[in-house]
Amino acid sequence: MRTPSNLAYHELNGLQVRVVDLSSGSTVASGMVVWETKNTFTIISGRGRLLIIPKHNKRFFFKLGGTEIAINGASIAFRPEERTGRVDP
Repeated sequence: MRTPSNLAYHELNGLQVRVVDLSSGSTVASGMVVWETKNTFTIISGRGRLLIIPKHNKRFFFKLGGTEIAINGASIAFRPEERTGRVDP
């Protein structure tokens, strides 16, 4: 079961996300995660556009049960199957 404390260890595809650039603090994208690689997320925006977002230098705010959980991209810059035991939630 995904909870705020263990979200970084779980599958993130299918979750709603808002992406903030760490250097500017501005939102750069929002939508649903549809694909993940070691260094990127592919997000489908509300307008139906596919956006490839690098994980580094970004903070991701995932919606889980009405709550936004913030995760720094650098802390999840692993292949999804390699994250267990390597990420500090």
